[in-house]
Amino acid sequence: MVKHIKGYERVNYISSFNRLTFGIGICSMIIYIAISSCQSQQNKELRMSLSLAKENRYELQKVLNHYKNDPSKLEAAEFLIANMPGSFSRNNEILDLCQPFYAAYDSLAKIYNYQMDAERGKKIDSLWKNFSYQHPEIFRLPYQFDIETISAEQLISEIDLSFQAWQENVYSKNCSFDEFCEYILPYRRMNGLIIDDARKVFYERHHGKYFTQGNKDMIEEADSLLYQYHHLTHSQFWGTQIPIPNASTFEYLRHGLCEHRCWYNSLLFSSLGMAVAVDFVPAWGNRNNSHTWNVLIKDGKSYAFESFWDRDRWKYKRIYNNETFDYDWGRFRVAKVYRHSFKNYIEGPITNKKVKMEDIPDLFKNIKKKDVSHEYFDTVNVTITLNNIPKGTYYAYLCVYNYNEWQPVQWGEISKNKVTFKGMGKDVVYLPCYFKNGSIEYADEPFLLTSTGEIHRFEKDLTDTEDLYIKHYAGAPLHYGNKWNNISISGTIITGSTSSLSFIDRDTLAVFPDTIEIYNKKIPSLSDAPLQYVRVSLPYHKIAYSNLSFFYKDKNGTERKIKNIKLVHPPDSTENGEIPDYMFDEYVSTGYKKELKEDHIVIDLGKEYSISSIEFAPYFEAGLKENVAFELQYWDNGWKSLAKQKGSNKHLVFHNVPKGALFLLKHENVKDRPGSRPFIYHNHEVLWH
Repeated sequence: MVKHIKGYERVNYISSFNRLTFGIGICSMIIYIAISSCQSQQNKELRMSLSLAKENRYELQKVLNHYKNDPSKLEAAEFLIANMPGSFSRNNEILDLCQPFYAAYDSLAKIYNYQMDAERGKKIDSLWKNFSYQHPEIFRLPYQFDIETISAEQLISEIDLSFQAWQENVYSKNCSFDEFCEYILPYRRMNGLIIDDARKVFYERHHGKYFTQGNKDMIEEADSLLYQYHHLTHSQFWGTQIPIPNASTFEYLRHGLCEHRCWYNSLLFSSLGMAVAVDFVPAWGNRNNSHTWNVLIKDGKSYAFESFWDRDRWKYKRIYNNETFDYDWGRFRVAKVYRHSFKNYIEGPITNKKVKMEDIPDLFKNIKKKDVSHEYFDTVNVTITLNNIPKGTYYAYLCVYNYNEWQPVQWGEISKNKVTFKGMGKDVVYLPCYFKNGSIEYADEPFLLTSTGEIHRFEKDLTDTEDLYIKHYAGAPLHYGNKWNNISISGTIITGSTSSLSFIDRDTLAVFPDTIEIYNKKIPSLSDAPLQYVRVSLPYHKIAYSNLSFFYKDKNGTERKIKNIKLVHPPDSTENGEIPDYMFDEYVSTGYKKELKEDHIVIDLGKEYSISSIEFAPYFEAGLKENVAFELQYWDNGWKSLAKQKGSNKHLVFHNVPKGALFLLKHENVKDRPGSRPFIYHNHEVLWH
């Protein structure tokens, strides 16, 4: 066991206040909750919350007294107060301190007609950098704990409005009280937000216009409401550190990150009595970064949707199933999905008094979340055996690779020498680890949890080697960056002819699907007639293939690739030296793309074959720029260097690499280009994870 990777301190696009869950004096409070809640029900949690309120206990008691003759609202008040520990906001003073910046931001936005591009984005970053440097007091403002600061007037207003909207809403008025408490009642949608009159403002804007008539479609109504705010757009990751602590500030700035729009949407929908939540992926399983989106809950079923306006807003249940791929963004693989909550879900290492806070990853210090992975994809419990467990270690964690780090996404309690990680997503590479003093320690070798739920170990053999062909280092972006290449071969029609190049006697062999991703795909032939010539009819006057292969069955029924095939009229090589034969070789990272005068190509198989299947993959652009150094690494108790090469405008070839290993191709400018992804090399194809 070797210690690696300094800290789990990376700050990604998730705003900083949401990641400061426990480093600001809340640790002892959470430990107190964890210990007590294990011993009691809500009544004891309520009493404990009142004791934690200090001088503010009087305000909370006023709320309880106010509803003493209204059992439903009293129970709602008790729910909020009992779960209030762990909730906090930015200091209200930050709004006044940042007002000059907000005004300057708006002035700049008007110059660009509120449109976001790189030019404006760079000015925003510069503006914030200078302002925050001149006003360091912004970062020294103490956080405010709800339990110590919320007023009776605020809480009573929130409760009354939530009940009113709930009973008026045709989609949620019959939901359970528990669902109401979980998804409609909460005044807070994410830690860090300043509590203001957003619920009242939204209610007054839209009351009676949405979700009050039974003859309408919920999704259509939701889309209509969201379109009212389509001018609130994504910041494109400019100004990611700018404080946006409440709804009115977000409306003023008009731009934000996914999480900003998500809590804004949840305030909006809940103000109209809709059961709504915010779900998030802490780290993707096959790409870098994380993501946040919204969910509406109706009749116990969740409807996930993109927070910003999108042509296919309600796609998430389809594309986050760990099976399919998205037309726009390619393949998503998800390890875990969590849901932000107001209710405290106290579990895992934070409940164990023996575990130090510095030995718990940030994600699992957060008690305001629950696991909803099963709502999106089939999950599997993963049990592994651990060796050499460090003394005093009670938990292990399962990590995914994210921005050059292994990031914990699930915990498991160690029992003897085994640990089980519950509810994991499939088709993802994981690394088991321990967490000590803010740093990761490897607990075992990484493994692939296959699409069938089996653990695949990377049994590398340094003596059994092969040549590795590769064209990129980042993986997932390939789909979006090459969407036109994918489109250019979708709908391709392949026909065959016995001997005539006129194809008068042609048989249809295949019609390619309308949606194609970057990986190899094999489809059965529609004809078993003996054929020598194949015609590939292109949707456009363009050829763009990384692979185009034809297979037949030998006497024993074994499928074999037809080799030494040739184009009847081969076009010239490209400017970067790619030749047509690259389409027909064994390597998917080679390829050929060129505009053609004709709308088809003709292939000579050399002799007659009964084609059993056709395999193809679209061309994808090289991402290995000239004169940039790239280092190929493989995993062996850490990343070990294999070789270095300068990039080219086409593929690179690394000779004599070990078969069966987990690989990584690192860009020399790791800080500027942190997007390298692990991959497997199988059947001469790079498979990204």
